[in-house]
Amino acid sequence: MPTYKRDAVMIDSLQRLHNLPYLNKVIVVWNSPKPPSPDLRWPEIGVPIEVIRAKKNSLNNRFLPYASIETEAILSVDDDAHLRHDEIVFGFRVWREARDRIVGFPGRYHEWDSHSRAWLYNSNHSCELSMVLTGAAFFHKHYSYLYTNVMPQAIREKVDEYMNCEDIAMNFLVSHVTRKPPLKVTSRWTFRCPGCVASLSEDTSHFRERHECLNFFGQV
Repeated sequence: MPTYKRDAVMIDSLQRLHNLPYLNKVIVVWNSPKPPSPDLRWPEIGVPIEVIRAKKNSLNNRFLPYASIETEAILSVDDDAHLRHDEIVFGFRVWREARDRIVGFPGRYHEWDSHSRAWLYNSNHSCELSMVLTGAAFFHKHYSYLYTNVMPQAIREKVDEYMNCEDIAMNFLVSHVTRKPPLKVTSRWTFRCPGCVASLSEDTSHFRERHECLNFFGQV
């Protein structure tokens, strides 16, 4: 669970994981420049909460192959994700039957625009999908190693440049390795909490950058 200067939102999300079946531990990737306040009250959720301070604020930190990860399955969730326990358990059961694929909740798709001769990212409601957002998704921990150590550095640099697109990069990687699409579960189109502090996806340049990421990643 990556977090950046949204302590209250993060704590609320952690509390919702209390007594979640199959949960081994929660790793909070602390991207904020200042360490957690000594006054921050971490909730008791039935499993350990481990906080890892990042060396720099980077969305690539989400996919670092942390030695603390003891399970094959990683549930990647944003600090403002709102998912019910039954949804998470169902997603995990689906992942166990397809461990080489990304299994998640919010789906998106991309399409070729013949006029601009470029790939376009689309987040509109649709029956089509070609990727699953990793703000709420399961994947095998081996892909963290591939993302960090095998995937071209230029892709991670583009993620840092835009502070965007790490989820698209992971979808590219897994589909390239497996030649399989991700799996979307449940009818959810979003997973964010209502009323939370605005996230990076609210930025007006967000979708333009995602269009550019698609085309850049396809050329690397």
